[in-house]
Amino acid sequence: MLIFKKEKEARKLVLGHLNEVQECLTESRNALEAFIAGDADRVQAKREKVSELESGADAKVRHIREVLLDGAFLPHIRSDVYRLVGAVDTLANKAEGLARSLADRPPALPDEFKPDLLVLFQHSLDSFAELREALRDYLKPKGVLENLHVHVTRVGELESEVDRMESALLKRIFASSLTLAEKLHLEGLVKRAAEISDLTEDAADELEFAAMKSVV
Repeated sequence: MLIFKKEKEARKLVLGHLNEVQECLTESRNALEAFIAGDADRVQAKREKVSELESGADAKVRHIREVLLDGAFLPHIRSDVYRLVGAVDTLANKAEGLARSLADRPPALPDEFKPDLLVLFQHSLDSFAELREALRDYLKPKGVLENLHVHVTRVGELESEVDRMESALLKRIFASSLTLAEKLHLEGLVKRAAEISDLTEDAADELEFAAMKSVV
């Protein structure tokens, strides 16, 4: 009975961490929207919120590690769960980095690029939403592999779409009248926004590997 209690606690913690990372990403999008609107005070407030959430996510990772080391799940599953949590946690780190760059080193962003940047970032967040559903399927007591694979496939599709959008947007930026320094600075922001989908796909790959071995 004790092992089942530990597994239940671990599932709850992993889902809690997943939700906190989702909040990090949502608040980073809010920071981007505030930046585009020219609201520097709100950008700073959102940057602080993201940092707070990222710290909370890190604390949950440490707690999850303790529960796993204490015997939650079978030995061959523990490492898979911990790698998954680590892969997801990188997204909170990237969200915090994006919000920090908007607050501390805001690039020049002409109006013509604003809508495309927002759409690109939303696609990155949509890819995480698919990963979130896949992880929830994996963490169900008996697993739901059929649904999991549907969501993971969608992650890959969205990542490919973000790559296409990133390439098209960067071509327009480098063909614009911005100075080279401004172009390179703005390129960094675009790449940070697109990297969310790249890291989401990495986490989805980890999940697929874990699902092939066993179901939690």
